[in-house]
Amino acid sequence: MNEKQADVLIVGAGVVGLSVAYYAASAGAKVVVLERGEIGAGCSSGNAGLIVPSFFEPLPGPGVIAEGLRHFFDQDGFFGMRMRPDPRFLFWLLRFARRCNRKDFHSSSELFMRLNHEGVLVHRELARLGGGEYGFNQKGLLYLFLSGKRFVQGRERAARAMESGFASEVFSGDEVRDVEPAAGRAVVGGIRFLTDAALDPAKFLEWLARQAAAWGVQIMTETEVFDFQVSRNRVNSVLTTKGEFRGDQVVLAGGAWLAPLGRRLGVNLPVEGGKGVSQTFSKPKMNVRQPLILDEHHVAVSPLSNALRITGALELSGLDLTINPDRVRGIQRSAGRYLPLIEPLHPSQIWRGLRPCTPDGLPLVGRLHALGNVIVAGGHDTKGMTLGPLTGQYVTRLLAGQAFGDFEQRLSPSRFWL
Repeated sequence: MNEKQADVLIVGAGVVGLSVAYYAASAGAKVVVLERGEIGAGCSSGNAGLIVPSFFEPLPGPGVIAEGLRHFFDQDGFFGMRMRPDPRFLFWLLRFARRCNRKDFHSSSELFMRLNHEGVLVHRELARLGGGEYGFNQKGLLYLFLSGKRFVQGRERAARAMESGFASEVFSGDEVRDVEPAAGRAVVGGIRFLTDAALDPAKFLEWLARQAAAWGVQIMTETEVFDFQVSRNRVNSVLTTKGEFRGDQVVLAGGAWLAPLGRRLGVNLPVEGGKGVSQTFSKPKMNVRQPLILDEHHVAVSPLSNALRITGALELSGLDLTINPDRVRGIQRSAGRYLPLIEPLHPSQIWRGLRPCTPDGLPLVGRLHALGNVIVAGGHDTKGMTLGPLTGQYVTRLLAGQAFGDFEQRLSPSRFWL
């Protein structure tokens, strides 16, 4: 058997790539996955591990630019941008700005409500198979608020979510400290979304890779794709640092590296790296009862097995993986405003990853018109863990020549140049 010949070649072994591999192989395809680093090395392994159907809002929206500018010069703020003389980045920013309006915001939010509902159902199916191996639990997600204004806005969002079937509970300041004793006196209220879930992301990827391997998937790590051989509107082979691979169909699931992969194919995939940072505290002296979102500062808090993780920041930095120590300290200081006992802790691990962000906030899922055997799957920004397995199912349908929904055109990677 030729190990460099497959029915499906997948570029990228994050949550999306491994999900595609698992579902495509279980449908009978011979699958090879090509990963430039290790499994989950992009942004899948060290993130908050939250499955958040309640988080249905896209990245661009009304007031986002003004809020971002307020934090732009704050080196320990949650938002940052590494300006560079790259016209592609400037065009990305222009497209993003055009999407920061109420009409597009509500339209995309409605789409994400549908996607998230399906996404959590797929996670439940997977959890029935192996959730105990990667710490899956559906205890809900508790948002904590410091300001009355944001608390009111949170309640309005919870009401919209309730209309779509996402149940929630609202707590006053005193009530929320009963629900989460780690919350400090500055917290004025909380909202818990009951359908949200959490898992250990690294263990989930390990489990997913094992399940894929059981179906015969070959995962090639430390195998960087640097070019493609194209003829007659098809990719005939993929050139890597470990030789040439051939596949009847190719799936690009390279996360933040989708843009340079697209350029090698002569295709514009407007994906910008949004750097996030997590800090993990092993055997901390304090912990939380459930996953949290610290609303005003956009920080996630995740209880893991014998550990606690805080995740935050979104820095538009291209493919730059430099760690800004001010942001690392800023995330912990921000968390300390809600959870006073967290600030004196010392992290045992600091991680950063690049979230793949599109200018309209919607993922790229679909076949390239110019290259009939290439499918793109990525651009989920902070929703990758929630929607990764669902995307794997969608792409498997595309591989079989089937449609996956009436919203295909909205997710099509061709939408930016048609």
